[in-house]
Amino acid sequence: ILNDAIFNENHNEVVVVKDIDLFSLCEHHLVPFFGKAHIAYLPNKKVVGLSKLARIVEIFSRRLQVQERLTKQIATAISEALEPAGVAVVIEAA
Repeated sequence: ILNDAIFNENHNEVVVVKDIDLFSLCEHHLVPFFGKAHIAYLPNKKVVGLSKLARIVEIFSRRLQVQERLTKQIATAISEALEPAGVAVVIEAA
């Protein structure tokens, strides 16, 4: 997903990206839902361009989804790619 956009950096402060637009379709009801995603992670010597975090949200939200799984998929993708000390994902959707 990140296509060599991961950089080794001695950065140890929280990285936060807020208000990432998302649109998806509920797989249970086949009803659209939309909202905002907020992502925070604590780097462990690896960082990624902020636009790539929005790209991760876009990739996973384009599938049939339930909101709970979407949150987990985004967090897992970031964890596997960056191996951060911690990651948090919050989705506000309707």
